[in-house]
Amino acid sequence: MRLVLERVRNHVMSPRMPASKLKEIVACLGFDSVEAFGAHIGLEKRTAESWARYGLSRDAGQLLLALLNYRLRLLSAMTDFEKMTQIPLDMFFEDHLLP
Repeated sequence: MRLVLERVRNHVMSPRMPASKLKEIVACLGFDSVEAFGAHIGLEKRTAESWARYGLSRDAGQLLLALLNYRLRLLSAMTDFEKMTQIPLDMFFEDHLLP
């Protein structure tokens, strides 16, 4: 019961991530839109449309920010690797459709 109440509180009372912030994050992750991001991760179209309009719950927003933080750290590490080895990793990631 406690977990159910916590989930309700997170979705109803906690501040949501605004749709504008969500759009910025999915753009930083390399997607043209929230809908494109949703399609890539297998999200139902109506859910992606709802996210694009109303934003995300606090929990989902935190998870997405963690994903963005990971991507930024990965890009930094790739840049450092390329400087030391002269081997470009960005094309490898693009060829394998990695965000």
